[in-house]
Amino acid sequence: MAGKKYHTLVIMPSIPGKRIIKFSLPSFCWPVFLIMVTATLCWAGLGTWSLYQHKQIVDRSQGLLKENLLVKSKLEDQNEEITYLTDQLEKIRKQSAYIRNFLGLEAHGAAQGKLGQGGKEISPQVFSPPSPSTPQTDTEHISFSSAYLASWLSHREVTQLHADLDRIITTLEERQKEMNHTPSISPVDPRKSWISSVFGWRISPFTGRKHFHLGIDIAGWKGTPIMAPAKGRVTRVRRWGSLGLMVRIKHNSKYTTEYGHLLKAAVKKGQTVERGEVIGYMGDSGRSTGYHVHYGLRRDGKHVDPFPYMMDWDKNVFRFAAGED
Repeated sequence: MAGKKYHTLVIMPSIPGKRIIKFSLPSFCWPVFLIMVTATLCWAGLGTWSLYQHKQIVDRSQGLLKENLLVKSKLEDQNEEITYLTDQLEKIRKQSAYIRNFLGLEAHGAAQGKLGQGGKEISPQVFSPPSPSTPQTDTEHISFSSAYLASWLSHREVTQLHADLDRIITTLEERQKEMNHTPSISPVDPRKSWISSVFGWRISPFTGRKHFHLGIDIAGWKGTPIMAPAKGRVTRVRRWGSLGLMVRIKHNSKYTTEYGHLLKAAVKKGQTVERGEVIGYMGDSGRSTGYHVHYGLRRDGKHVDPFPYMMDWDKNVFRFAAGED
């Protein structure tokens, strides 16, 4: 057609011998062709981008699913840990309450009846949800609440139990000091001695008359060690009438013990002695019918039977012989 201009697109292959492709169009068709090519490329590009975005969404969904499963698994483990922790704290709380009751410790004021409690009554509802400015998924919120619950529970209970145990330890230390100064063992090894006369009314081996014996007589071999039955301070070492050589120990404001008929003393007046420490040796000084020690105990200034305080003696079976003095 005369008068029409054509433009030819020549595509030459890079490999020799291949066919050369020629494409000719009238000049006025080229803009339409270019628009169509551009539109095709745009459509292909958008399709590729959409496919990529879809793949990203699928991958993210799978990732979130795995994360949710992991969080759920951790949450189940955490709930089991919370249950175990709660049970253990409850057991410790009961043990603490038992020990406090045994020691005579009681709550006072507003805290009465509430020491160590709360572990089984705590509910996640008492916790406020996260701030709206920091949105979280339900799973994240549950995990947050449970973690906060575990932390709050353990800190609250452990703090309370620490306070309870501190009071218990303090009381035990005070009772330990008291027990250290309370006569609790025999002044003579039970395996090397026997009780020759008990506390109370008896017939005197010297007068044949009935009188009240203010201690117990523990007989044994000459020179048998005599031990302090508790911690205390020696207040007297001297000869004292019918008791002969005598040692007296003041253990505290409540208890005082004395030991008569000694062969020799192993302590001096004013000396501090510990439980089990040797204070003298068995003899027969003073008015005596044989080797023994007169063991006397005063509680609040009054003579009492020392035998119940001799915890190392078998209370059901003990060797007993005729009375000494």
